[in-house]
Order: sequence, then structure tokens, then C-alpha cells
Amino acid sequence: MARLISIISIALTLLSIVACSAGAPTMKVSSAAHKLVPPEFDAALALMKSGDTEAAEQAFVRLTEVYPRAAGPWTNLGILAARQQNYERAAKYFIAALQRDANNVVALNWMAFVTGKNGSYAGALDWYNKALAINEHYAPSHLNIAILYETVFKHPGPALAHYRRYHELTGGDSILVSAWIYELESANDLVAANVAQVNK
Repeated sequence: MARLISIISIALTLLSIVACSAGAPTMKVSSAAHKLVPPEFDAALALMKSGDTEAAEQAFVRLTEVYPRAAGPWTNLGILAARQQNYERAAKYFIAALQRDANNVVALNWMAFVTGKNGSYAGALDWYNKALAINEHYAPSHLNIAILYETVFKHPGPALAHYRRYHELTGGDSILVSAWIYELESANDLVAANVAQVNK
């Protein structure tokens, strides 16, 4: 039980860090005239990273009004709401982002997270798989699926596969994920040894 709580706690931290830094969405819109990232978006992201939640929210709301077809501001409003544990509001923001860009893997990944927080783990798995169907190299979804398989569904095989893929995509930088891989591999080796012994 302690390991489960530890994994979930660390995973939430990793998810928050990964999704908000490397995975921050751009200001893509349909019109070719607005493909560049406006300075206001960078300023809003800076507020978000600094921890000034209220100012960041206001800045992103203004961006939704100025760039109504852009997915990025809605995605980041969702992330801010999720960080405040307002999962219902976060889900509405992520849906708004996905209506503007159905291939927004950051929004899909976070939508999976809030769906799981609302108690639908099967739904969360569906959203993570949608993200990976669009971009199979999107590391945060591999990590989150691995955690879901290990801690909720109790399927160590798929969990190990996704941990390994995350590890590969991120260059093996996470000591924690390396430890989780080692634990699952050791457990698998023990099971295999026991089965071999029984079948003698």
C-alpha cells in the first residue's frame, strides 16, 4: 500500500512537471495568419511557471478571447484547474482545447489524468491511448499508462512495457522509473522461476 501511495504521489509530480514544461502546447490555430506564438502566450506561460496562478488564469482567459480558435490557452487553463484539484472545470477546458485541436496530446494526457481523478480508470486509459495513437513517442502518456496498469489494473506485463518505453524515450533519466522497472523485472523473474520449479 505504501508503494502504491508513493508511486501515485511521485507520478502526479512527474506529470505536472513534464506536461507543463516540455509538453506545453503552442498557439496553433487553423488560420495561417496566426501560426506564430504571440508574446502574450509566452508571458502567460511565464506567469504559470512562476506560480502566479491567478494572473496566469487571467492571461490565458484573455488569450481565449483574442485567439478563440487556439487550443493552447484552453489547455493551460485546464492544467491550472487540475493543479487546484478542480477536475470538473479542468475537463471542460481540456474538451474546449480538443475541440480546437483534436491532436493535442498534452490536452489528451491531462484529460486522462482528470478522468482518472474522477474515478473512471478505464476512461483514463482510453484517453492515454488516444494520445499515443496520435504520437507514440509521447513519453508522459507511457509513464501514466504504466502507473495505471501497475497500481490500478494490476497488470505488470503492460506496465513494464510502458515503463521501458518511457525510459527509452527520456534517455533513462529517471532513477525512480529505473527502480520501478527493476522491481517489476525482478518480480517477473521470480514468478518465472517458481513456475519452472512447479512444472518440473
